[in-house]
Amino acid sequence: MMRILILFSLCLFSFLGNSQGNWTWTKLSNLPISTSNNAVVHAKAADGKAVYSFGGISGTLSSSEIHQRVFKYDVSQDLWLEMDAIPDTSGKIASAASYVNDKIYIIGGYHVEANGTETSSEKVHIYNPITDVFEADGNPLPIPIDDHVQAVWRDSLIYVISGWSNTGNVPDVQIYNPELNSWTMGTPTPSFSFYPSFGASGYILGDTIFYFGGAKDFPSFEATNVLRKGIIDKNDPTQIQWTVINSGNGEPLYRAACSGHDKTIFWVGGAKKAYNFNALEYYNNKVVKPNKRIYEIDLEEKSQSNIYSVENRGMDLRGIAKLGGGNWIIAGGIDSLQQASKATYLLHNPRLSDIGTSNKPPMFKIRESEDYFTVETENVGKIIIYDIQGRTIYKSNKQLADLSIAKTELQRGMLIFTYEDDVNLPIVLKKIHP
Repeated sequence: MMRILILFSLCLFSFLGNSQGNWTWTKLSNLPISTSNNAVVHAKAADGKAVYSFGGISGTLSSSEIHQRVFKYDVSQDLWLEMDAIPDTSGKIASAASYVNDKIYIIGGYHVEANGTETSSEKVHIYNPITDVFEADGNPLPIPIDDHVQAVWRDSLIYVISGWSNTGNVPDVQIYNPELNSWTMGTPTPSFSFYPSFGASGYILGDTIFYFGGAKDFPSFEATNVLRKGIIDKNDPTQIQWTVINSGNGEPLYRAACSGHDKTIFWVGGAKKAYNFNALEYYNNKVVKPNKRIYEIDLEEKSQSNIYSVENRGMDLRGIAKLGGGNWIIAGGIDSLQQASKATYLLHNPRLSDIGTSNKPPMFKIRESEDYFTVETENVGKIIIYDIQGRTIYKSNKQLADLSIAKTELQRGMLIFTYEDDVNLPIVLKKIHP
């Protein structure tokens, strides 16, 4: 966003850990169009798990390429489909989407007019993934907002924290109750410079909000490396106790995707510099590059790490889809060539799942047709098929999408299918190939 700039620097202690982590990246089918600054979220659709992308900016990142298009990713088929567009007057960016009680809520964002005027949105779009249609909009935001932190508490309330509202950064916390279609105001973030931000991202673990990075409009548009914490009063969720955990968390971070599991929270992608929608730095118009980082905090171990990866080439991420089983999907973003991307990736980390402590094995099924065996699993792993004598006759990595194996690739007779996910004991199923 075009905002008045005053340069300012703040020297802070920086913690930087080196770790390869447990993350694996798998390329999935591309989005139908390149898009960035799109609101990405998971949902349970009528045909199974799905990922949705709402709005964004495409192509070469000009304001004329901001759009209202909606895309749905069918996890089991590794397939993107286009759905009905966002029911708004024009395209917008910097909104966020949350999935609560079987519906998706797309909140805020901003429009860019032909003359360059930017207007923050007050709208709440409600999307039903079971019917794949937009329902009537929810009650509007009390304060129009974009580039905000958005997180879900106990699958019941959506917290909209700080962000940019038309002409400046705001400290407000707006809380939406989907069941009542109503807004209340929470304890605002403290007004001094560590807290208000735009382009930050966060997540709620239990009753605690964590949000990190973002840029501040006063006294500069400088990206920050500040980690903030807000403890929600479970008896009165409008009351939040705000503190800064640490103001030296490695490199600054702007527009990264954030999620978590159990005692771990992490941020994927983003950039070290704050930038406009065209990927140019605010105060000098230099091209901003992705930071290729996952920043991870383990609250149980009280440790943090920075994990760098060549696959992690995205910034301008406004959401990440959490699918369970240690699996997340990101879609789109801005690449290192200053263009919107079509790329979709599956991020897998078995350490951030419950499969290691589960009392039941992960789901493993084999459907059979005249010409194929189709393997269905809940998690990422390996499929190995043996003959009756124990010889390996087929081996393949299994991602989230169903794996179809032509019977012509297999010998006839008794087949022993095994599924391994490197966490649980292998599961064995037998089939006869006539």
